Amino acid sequence: MLLILCLLVGLILDMAWVKNGINQKTRDTIQGLDIAINYQLNQIKTDLTLIDSNTTPCDKKNREELEKLNFYSSVIQEISYIENGVFLCSDRIKNSNIKVESSHLAKFEEQSGYVIYRATSQRRHIDALFFMVPTPSGWYRIMLDSRYIDYWIKQYTHKDQLSGCLGNIDDSFVCLNSPPFNDFIFSEQIRSEKYSYALTVGYVEASLKKVYFKQLPYATAIIITLSIFIVLLLNLSVNFRRSIKSDIQRGINNREFHAYYQPIVNSKSGHWIGAELLVRWLHPKHGVISPAEFIHTAESTGLINTITLHLLERVAYEKTQIQAENDDLYISINVTASMIINSRYVTELICIISKYPSLQHNVVFEFTERETFSPTELVELKLGMQRLREVGIKWALDDFGTGYAGLSTLQSLRFDILKIDRTFVASSVTDAVTHSILDNIAEMGHTLHCTMVAEGVETAEQAEYVDDLGIEASQGYFYAKPMPFDDYLSGICKPASASHSEAVETNTTTAHQQAIK
Repeated sequence: MLLILCLLVGLILDMAWVKNGINQKTRDTIQGLDIAINYQLNQIKTDLTLIDSNTTPCDKKNREELEKLNFYSSVIQEISYIENGVFLCSDRIKNSNIKVESSHLAKFEEQSGYVIYRATSQRRHIDALFFMVPTPSGWYRIMLDSRYIDYWIKQYTHKDQLSGCLGNIDDSFVCLNSPPFNDFIFSEQIRSEKYSYALTVGYVEASLKKVYFKQLPYATAIIITLSIFIVLLLNLSVNFRRSIKSDIQRGINNREFHAYYQPIVNSKSGHWIGAELLVRWLHPKHGVISPAEFIHTAESTGLINTITLHLLERVAYEKTQIQAENDDLYISINVTASMIINSRYVTELICIISKYPSLQHNVVFEFTERETFSPTELVELKLGMQRLREVGIKWALDDFGTGYAGLSTLQSLRFDILKIDRTFVASSVTDAVTHSILDNIAEMGHTLHCTMVAEGVETAEQAEYVDDLGIEASQGYFYAKPMPFDDYLSGICKPASASHSEAVETNTTTAHQQAIK
């Protein structure tokens, strides 16, 4: 079905591409025709102006020059001189003195500029196209070879399955070769103000079909190839996603997802005051897998909910050991706003928390400010947060400063902790604008009476600046990287000052080694 859909879309796009191509060809063609016709008329006008300035109309030299002009032009059939509505002479007739028919006079007598009109030749009795060039005392009338013009325009346009014509500007659709204007599905027209002609080029449905079917074999080959490639690529993507999903499900069943602990420290003393739990997948084949490689699939498939429940149960046991060493340390666990909006899932969380006394104090749930929700979802979110507060859970807002939560929303949700996004911390020392923003964020946090945590602290300079702003807690590689539970427990057992000094010393040594490299 997907392959058929791709083929149909490809054919529709190909039709649109062909139509756009022939439309553009129509525009290009009429521009080329206009330039060519203007050039011919300019040439005739220039030559006649020169002849008229150097000779007297109808004298011998004048007629010789007119005859020469006719001879060297492929489009001119006859050149006549008209004065006061009378043919006085032509390039072949010395004295004519024939009165011009009123039907011809009506076309140009009241005009002051160049005129093009179509009529039957008074002397030759053939359908012709006449070009009138004014002089101070009369007109030069050039009878153009309409068959030559017809053939030339037809050849110029027919190669691209187009039709075109040259007509009078006042009656632009009266053309010498009479193309099917009423049947045109697309056309372009140029009206010349200088020479009083209208040029029209377009195409009919049959021409479009001819162009389309002419290129269809090549287009079909390309469409089929691309469709197969797209289907294979999507199939591969779906299978890969299914493979990851099934692998995540297998990992859940085998309890392969573990919590790594990244210490959160007091900004002034460097003492550990808690830790954020960061999930890691201990894969039997691939070792430790970062959340970046599986968390999106886990969230989109809903498996993250089960992973979070399993981690919470594991933390219940691990937190018992933490309490034995230091009962004041808190644990921060990441959840999504969509989890808390789901009342059934909140009930599952409450069941686990009620089951384990270690989870009923010093446990913080945090979700990111990048998540958005509707007013209805906001009400459900507040209800879910309140239910969990009643069993001892506190709340933190992660990535504070990067989302869309207004002050009223923050006050309504009543967070206990605001975690400042690492991007502000990272550039605050070197960028004056970010420096000012971080100041404002810290001030807002204090206004909301929340504990502030600066994330992504990686240098001593950043740590010092965070402390100067009065931000109570910090988290980042300057203090410690995420670590397995046993390492975290060992760190708790050490004296706090020793733990901090070792972390600083390790960070300084690593930075020095990187600088040497």
